[in-house]
Amino acid sequence: MGTLARSHETNFLVSDFKACNVGIDHCVYLEDKQTPSSVIIVNSQNGSRTIVHSSRNLPEVTCEEFLRANILNGPYQWIHFEGRPNSPDIQKMLLEIDKHNRVHAKDECITSSVELEKCRPEFAQLLDKADYVFVSKEFAMMYKFSSKEEAVNGFNDQLRAGSVVICAWGETGAVAKVKDQPTVCSPSFPPCKVVDTLGAGDTFNAATIVSLTSGASLQDAITFGCKVAGAKCGISGFGGLEKYQMEICSDQ
Repeated sequence: MGTLARSHETNFLVSDFKACNVGIDHCVYLEDKQTPSSVIIVNSQNGSRTIVHSSRNLPEVTCEEFLRANILNGPYQWIHFEGRPNSPDIQKMLLEIDKHNRVHAKDECITSSVELEKCRPEFAQLLDKADYVFVSKEFAMMYKFSSKEEAVNGFNDQLRAGSVVICAWGETGAVAKVKDQPTVCSPSFPPCKVVDTLGAGDTFNAATIVSLTSGASLQDAITFGCKVAGAKCGISGFGGLEKYQMEICSDQ
C-alpha cells in the first residue's frame, strides 16, 4: 500500500507494478500531486550507486487511509512497513494491528514488521511497536554502534517482549536476536562480480520475511535473506531474481 499521484508517470508505474506481479489495489490515488523521481548512477567498477532524488509534494499514507482500505480484514498474515517521514502514522497503524490481534484467534493474527533505515531519531518510537524490527547499518551507527552484533544487543532493551531485531551489515552479513535470547548470524554471499547493489537491503528484508512466513527458523531465514541479497547484487535490476531464489531454495 502506498500513495500514487495522478500524473503522467502513473501509467508507467502501474504497468511496471503489473509486470512485476505487485498488487496495488490498496494504493491511494491523489489529485494535484507530483510523482517523486530519482536518477540513479551505478558505478560499473564496483556496483555502488549515487542517487539524485526529487521528493516533490506526494504525501505518505495516513492511518485513516490504512483503515479505510480494510487491510486488517484482508487475506494477509504479515504487514511490513518502511520507516518514512510519517512515523506517527506508522506507529498508529502498528497499534491498529495489535488491536486487531487482541480480538482474533491466533491463526487470524497478523505479524508486523518495520524497517528503520534512514538516520531519523524519531524512528526510535517504532522500536517497540512491531514483532520484527529491521535496522540498517546507518541507523545503528547513528546510535554509535560499530557492528551488527553491537546493534542488536544495544537495541534489545527497547524491544517489546518476544519481538525480534534484525540487522544486515553489508559484506559482513546479518545478525538477528529475539529479545533477551542469544543472537544468530549469517555471513554474506557476494556474487563473483558486483553489478548493482541498489535494492539489496530491500531484497534481504523481503527474502527474510518470505522465509519466516514459510516456517523457517530465524537462523535459516536471515541466511536465505543474505543469499538472495547477494544474488541481487550480481544482476542489474531485479529481472530474473526469482530464478536465483528458486536455485537457493533447492540448495537449502
